Amino acid sequence: MKKMVTAGISVSAAIVLAAAALYYAAGQSHAPAQSLPSGFAFDGITYNFTMVAVTAEQQEQGLMNRTVTNSTFELFVFNTSADYPFWMKDTYYPLDIIWVNGNTVAYIYNAIPCSSYDSAQLNCTIYDPHVFADYVIEARSGFVNSTGMKVGDQIRMV
Repeated sequence: MKKMVTAGISVSAAIVLAAAALYYAAGQSHAPAQSLPSGFAFDGITYNFTMVAVTAEQQEQGLMNRTVTNSTFELFVFNTSADYPFWMKDTYYPLDIIWVNGNTVAYIYNAIPCSSYDSAQLNCTIYDPHVFADYVIEARSGFVNSTGMKVGDQIRMV
């Protein structure tokens, strides 16, 4: 009888631990269950993502304190289509920020770095499109103009 009770307790403990691990893992991920895109196609050209921000920590970091080139593209992946404002804290290069809902370009801002680089950066503009998006793409400023991309255009995640 003692072995059966011990085995029952061990199985119960394993179930509780497994449930806790699943609960913890679900709370850590901000990405949809599907595989993540490695790039996007627009107007017959495919662009590869150099970074994909899925977790809250990755999304907060973004392109802060990073070198941005003409081939830098960061994708922000969100679980839910919603309004996602961005700012340019500790970002040293102007960026094109592209909000994408489904496969449609929903909004575009040409965002400039914060004018003040004090520790609080209270003078940072908040770029809020007031539209829903599933994804946000950040690219070096000039990408949107060079491709002719505009709100309403279709892109395809690849």
